[in-house]
Parts: sequence; C-alpha cells; structure tokens
Amino acid sequence: MKLGNKVKLTGITRHGKNRVREQGALWRVVGEKPSVSFNTPAPGPFLLLESEENEGPHGFHARWVSLRDDPDFELEVLG
Repeated sequence: MKLGNKVKLTGITRHGKNRVREQGALWRVVGEKPSVSFNTPAPGPFLLLESEENEGPHGFHARWVSLRDDPDFELEVLG
C-alpha cells in the first residue's frame, strides 16, 4: 500500500457502519505503522486514513485501520 492511495471503507459492525455513514466511505492513506499505541484485537500493519470528506461541515476525520482482519471495517483499494 502506498501513501496517497485511495481506499473505500465498508462497515462490518454497527460501529463501523456508523463511522462510514458519519464520515464517508472514501479515504486516503496518509501513514502506515506495524503497530499502534492503543489496545486493539486487530493485527498490524495499520494504515492511517484521512477522510476524503474532511472539507465538509463536520471537520477533520482520520482513523487507524488494520490492513488484515480489522474488526470494524473491510478495506478496498481503489484505482
């Protein structure tokens, strides 16, 4: 995965579906780390994503998503 790639998130859980509804489905990769500092059952590596809808009235949205087996989201690389 390269920085700048665009991805589409699809919510799996209620939490994931709510985040996609509130923050959008289209995101841009802005970082990658093998692990994150918060407690999560998901394995690394993790992508730092920034919402493509950040310019809207709801402000800035970014999130870490596991590249493998994220409990809340399915990730699809676009383009």
